[in-house]
Amino acid sequence: MSLLIFSFVHVHKKSLPMYRAKQVSAGVNRAPLFTRQVKGSFTVEAAVIIPLVSLFLAGILFWFRVMQVETQVYSALSYASRKTAAVCSEIDTAAAGFISAEAYFQEALSDYDGVGDYIYGGTAGISLIASDFSGEYVKLKADYIIKFPFFSFSIGHILVCQESKSHKWTGNSRQPEENPWVFVTDYGSVYHSTRSCNYLDLSVHGTKMANLEALRNKSEHKYYACELCAAENKGVNWVYITDYGTAYHTDLSCSGLKRTIYQVRLSEVGTRPACTKCAR
Repeated sequence: MSLLIFSFVHVHKKSLPMYRAKQVSAGVNRAPLFTRQVKGSFTVEAAVIIPLVSLFLAGILFWFRVMQVETQVYSALSYASRKTAAVCSEIDTAAAGFISAEAYFQEALSDYDGVGDYIYGGTAGISLIASDFSGEYVKLKADYIIKFPFFSFSIGHILVCQESKSHKWTGNSRQPEENPWVFVTDYGSVYHSTRSCNYLDLSVHGTKMANLEALRNKSEHKYYACELCAAENKGVNWVYITDYGTAYHTDLSCSGLKRTIYQVRLSEVGTRPACTKCAR
């Protein structure tokens, strides 16, 4: 019995490796066809998908560039309409207005690089012929065609129309302010409508007392002794005067020669009258 069992095990031990080798070989021969064609399938798919993806990304970048071109053209168009509206009072005809608008538009457009590369005819291909200069507004209309890089001209173009409107300037029509700002001083008896009034400019000069009798200010008024300093310093030989003041001073540090100017509302000046020089 033990001899039979040993013989059975010995026989199968020798035949087992050969059986497994045949089974593995048969399994390889029965493998599906697509598993042996995977490498070729990837090559075909890549050849189709990569160009499509590249075309899609290029299209997205192109649309961003289109928006940039439209923004730059509109900025130049807005500048041209404002400038033309500002000088419309000097323009007699619509033709003159068109020439001015075209010049301003091309001037502003020259600040942007590469705009003409995307427009048929370059920057000269932007037409303002549909603009309107009648009425109270300057209406500039720009028509142009943006090149589409992937197709021919017949089917691959984008027609763009943009408009900018500005109100014509016809002069300063501001109404006088009811309670405007005016200027006063501590000891002044009038108020001034402008800070540059000559009466607010001291322009201090020195002169000899002996010459004072013959001198006159720019308003042809004589000079009188200052109540603050001249009464206390009699007998001096040198005095100080101003161009529009009516007093002479013996002390350069006199408060009459130091003027603090305040800006106040007209309603705050009280009974002070307007300055006869700057109120005109």
